[in-house]
Amino acid sequence: MPMEASRYPSSAWPHAILVTKERTDSTMDDALELGRSGCASGSVVVAAFQEKGRGRVPGRTWLSPPGESLLATVVVRVSELAFSPHEIPLRAGLAVARAVESQAGIRVQIKWPNDIMAGGRKLCGLLCEAHGPIILIGLGINCTQRSFPAEIEHTACSLLQASGRTIPPRELLPAVLDEIKSCLSSFDWLTPLRERLYHREVSVHVDLIGAGRTVEGILRDVDESGRLLLQTSDGRIQAIAQGEIRIDP
Repeated sequence: MPMEASRYPSSAWPHAILVTKERTDSTMDDALELGRSGCASGSVVVAAFQEKGRGRVPGRTWLSPPGESLLATVVVRVSELAFSPHEIPLRAGLAVARAVESQAGIRVQIKWPNDIMAGGRKLCGLLCEAHGPIILIGLGINCTQRSFPAEIEHTACSLLQASGRTIPPRELLPAVLDEIKSCLSSFDWLTPLRERLYHREVSVHVDLIGAGRTVEGILRDVDESGRLLLQTSDGRIQAIAQGEIRIDP
C-alpha cells in the first residue's frame, strides 16, 4: 500500500513529515526507505496494522489487532546528535514512559533497555536500529486492547487496562514525538531513567543476546553509557551492553 503524507502532529520537529498507512509489513522497513530518501529528523511512519512487526530479540514478533496500538517508527539523523548513538534506546524508552505518564495519568517503569512496564506487565516495546547515517526508533504501544491472546494475557497490558482511559493511538502520537525530541536534546536523562528502572535491587537473570549464555545477579543500576550494572554472586559488578532480563518464577 503506498505511503500517504499528512499534517505533522507535533511542532517539536519543524521540518519532519508524517507518513500514515492502514496496513504495512513493517513501519521499520517503511521508515528506512523514507530515511534514505533524505527526510528530516523526526519524520515518522505510522500504521494501523503491521503484517510483520518485529521485536528487539531476534525471532520475536509484535502482535497487535488493527487500530488498537500505536505502531510507529521515527527517523533520526546521527549527524544531529550531541551524544553517542548507543544512548538512543534508553533515551527513547524514557521518552515513551514520560508520554504515557502524561497522557494516561499512570506511573510506569522501564525494563532495561527500553520496554515499558505497567503493573508488572509489558505496555510498550521499542526497537532501535542503526543504518549508516540514520537511526530508526520503532515503537509499539498497546492502547485500547481490552484483552490479549492467552499466551500473553498475563504478561501484556494496554493503556486502557492500566489506566481505565481510552486513548486512541493517533491521540498519543504528538506527546510521544514531543518527548522523543526532548529526550534527544536533554543532557539530564539518566536520573529520571534510573528512577523508573524496573527490577532495580532485585535478583535477575540476563540472557546475553548473541552470546548464548546467561548471567545472574542483583540489578544495581545503569551507567552513563546505558549498560546494565549487575552485581554477581562474587560481589563483582558486571556491565552488560546487550541482553534480555528475566525473573524465574
